[in-house]
This record gives sequence, C-alpha cells and structure tokens, in this order.
Amino acid sequence: MVPAQRAAWDAYLTLTTGLLPALRMDALQRDQPDSPVNTQLGGLATRVLRYSPLWGQHGPMLEAAVRSAIRLYRAGQRSDLLDLLQAMADRLYLLSADPNLPRRDGRDPAAP
Repeated sequence: MVPAQRAAWDAYLTLTTGLLPALRMDALQRDQPDSPVNTQLGGLATRVLRYSPLWGQHGPMLEAAVRSAIRLYRAGQRSDLLDLLQAMADRLYLLSADPNLPRRDGRDPAAP
C-alpha cells in the first residue's frame, strides 16, 4: 500500500470507527466542547489537512468537506453533517483501494 492509500485508509478508519459512531450515539451538544464528537472531528480534520497533498485532485475537495463538516457541527446541523461525513468516508475508501481493482464501469484498470 502506497503512502497516499495508507493515509486515506487511516482517515477512513478514523471516520467510520470513531466519528460516525460517536455522532450517531450522541446528540449534538454544542455547549460541550470536550464531547467525543468534537475530539473525533478534530482528529479527522488533522488527518485530512495533513495528508490531502497526497490525494491529488481529491485533496482540496476533502479539505473543503472537512471545513464544512466543522461548520455544520458548530451550527448543530446533525443530519447534514452525517450525510457529508458519509460521503467523505466513501471517497476516502475509494482513495485507499488498490488502483488495479476492477473499475465500476467494467473497463480494464490499465486501459486509458
């Protein structure tokens, strides 16, 4: 696994095993800055901002998404936050996958 894939996998795991479960278990409580959601979101933001240069064109999009996630969290928009984080998880998973895996459109991965 190349560094970009490893970084994407690490961020994916942080999101899917930490932040999303914490968010689903907890009601958003903006008055508790030490909530597990706040801590997990900070950890995800750190990873995305640090490793986004490895992800090429996807890096800036993920940076924007994590900044939007922070704004949604602060605004208490839980449903929108869950949707955004799930979309980020999907993208991170794809970035962590082996590029030689079959493509969704059935074409050979080596084909132009």
